[in-house]
Amino acid sequence: MLRLTFHLLIAMVCVSPCVATAQSIFKVQLPDGSIMFTDTPPPGAKVLEEREAKSSPRPAVRTTTPTNAARQPMPGPLGEPAQPSAPKARPIDAAMQEIDAAERAVQVAKRRLELGREPLPGERLGLAGGGSRLSPEYEARVAGLEREVSDAEARLTKAHAARNAAR
Repeated sequence: MLRLTFHLLIAMVCVSPCVATAQSIFKVQLPDGSIMFTDTPPPGAKVLEEREAKSSPRPAVRTTTPTNAARQPMPGPLGEPAQPSAPKARPIDAAMQEIDAAERAVQVAKRRLELGREPLPGERLGLAGGGSRLSPEYEARVAGLEREVSDAEARLTKAHAARNAAR
């Protein structure tokens, strides 16, 4: 269990983009009892530990100061002064980022459902004949986890449609 959590943490760190600011990493216990490492604790989770994330030093980039002539924008095709071009945010890039986030949400929701299928203490009721059955609380908890998976899959479908529309 701990090994799988560690592998999930490594995968999340490799997939997520590097952030220049310092962040905190939380070790949380989810309501189903599983342990998760995250940068934002989910609602209902118990924070077990908080650590400051170590950022790797970035290599220094040397830039030269342009001369006054190089600072002047080049004239446009008809002799009018050209406007400095600012990088434009492309809708396709935002759509691709949403797809990545939605795919991660689906993976996390499916993993939580997989872990949540194991009954928690008190969710198995004994029968008079010696057997046992699962409690209504267990059924409600698993139904909620299944809803999370379907919501995450719907988000992914919506993100794919937004990407296709942006093409």
